[in-house]
Amino acid sequence: MQSNTMPFPKKHKLGFTTDRKQSLTTTVCFKTDEELAQKLKSVPDWQEKLRQVLPDLIKGWTAG
Repeated sequence: MQSNTMPFPKKHKLGFTTDRKQSLTTTVCFKTDEELAQKLKSVPDWQEKLRQVLPDLIKGWTAG
């Protein structure tokens, strides 16, 4: 019989921590060709770099 307890209790000392000012909340997926995806994934820390420039890209695309 399986219990309904979590594998780790909430707020245990080995819990996930972050130094972010704002937590990450969702995933955004988009399709691209395989070559571009591999080039992107080869960039060190690509996700953080994309998070930093994405607000400016969106402003540029939506400015009218």
